[in-house]
Amino acid sequence: MREAAFDSIGCIVMASGLSERYRRDKLLETLDGKTILQHTVGSLTAAGLKPLVVTRSPDIQALAARAGIACVRHDGPRKCDTMRVGLENLPADAAGYLFMPADQPLVLPDSLRRMADQFLSCPGRAVRLAFGDAAGSPVLFPAACRGALLAYAGDRGGADVLKARQIPCDAVRASYAWELWDVDTPGQMERVREAYRGYFGR
Repeated sequence: MREAAFDSIGCIVMASGLSERYRRDKLLETLDGKTILQHTVGSLTAAGLKPLVVTRSPDIQALAARAGIACVRHDGPRKCDTMRVGLENLPADAAGYLFMPADQPLVLPDSLRRMADQFLSCPGRAVRLAFGDAAGSPVLFPAACRGALLAYAGDRGGADVLKARQIPCDAVRASYAWELWDVDTPGQMERVREAYRGYFGR
């Protein structure tokens, strides 16, 4: 079954941001009674993936513990620290590694399943979610990138690794543009809430 095959994909939820533009922890904001983090993790779980939350926040760590979500906390200041800690806490023999921004709560499980299916059909290529001409997150990296991702010392993210290693990247089209939306400001949070209500009718 494909769900069993999905177990071979490591899944890192990037939850180490400081929410500086939001002025409070955006991942603790609620949407239909659940936090942004819980929505993001819930979509990954519903898709058959096993997410690991990587954070610097004791509040996020506590939320994850209460909700039964796998979580590891670190104190590194850069994005590459979050990536490294996540990789170090996942199996080294994973088929690939999916990096999911924690503040992207509207990604649908079906889109994540299609990403995983595309990757497993050609595991030497990266896969990212896109809509129209806009390519976004999450991004699924081949196992061959693990060493380079662990060694990466920049702060732009894994796109630098794909470019340096000349790894081809396939785009899987999301069903809706709002699946790629993240939350950086209260205004963006309201936009996410409107899209959620429009789709789920709540």
